[in-house]
Amino acid sequence: MTKRMLIGMLVCSAFFLGVVQARGEDVGPGRWWRSPDMARDINLTDKEKQILDDMFAKNRDALIDMKSDLEKERLKLEDILDKDPVDQSAAKAQFKRIEAKRQRLSAERFNYILEVRKLLGSERFRTLSGKFRERMMHGPDRMMQRPDRRGPGFRNDEGRQK
Repeated sequence: MTKRMLIGMLVCSAFFLGVVQARGEDVGPGRWWRSPDMARDINLTDKEKQILDDMFAKNRDALIDMKSDLEKERLKLEDILDKDPVDQSAAKAQFKRIEAKRQRLSAERFNYILEVRKLLGSERFRTLSGKFRERMMHGPDRMMQRPDRRGPGFRNDEGRQK
């Protein structure tokens, strides 16, 4: 897998998993395929939209369960660390369990992206990745905006307008 494709998949992952919500449209978070512009730009059929809906629902349920399990493991570590003295071996073992849960969560997210790519094919997936990258860098939400590019009206730490 090329580095460029991997980067594209990672950029898309933020959107596939509900980070960005279509602006001014009746589209829920993570349901980018329900945006008429996006669906038109990558030539999605109604059948493909239905498949994406089904994939999203299945993935969302799995992610909710995995995030819940991860949070429970974090709370267990918190309990271990709150005791005095700290049982270092128990803390390290719990940390390993947390990392394993995080890895499974990341793998589930990545598998979802791979399934979307499989459905769309390489060319449409590349187009989709480019659109998301463009939206992140230049779109109305400007998700990855650098502090020096916050636009007019940005106030610095002293409260003065720049």
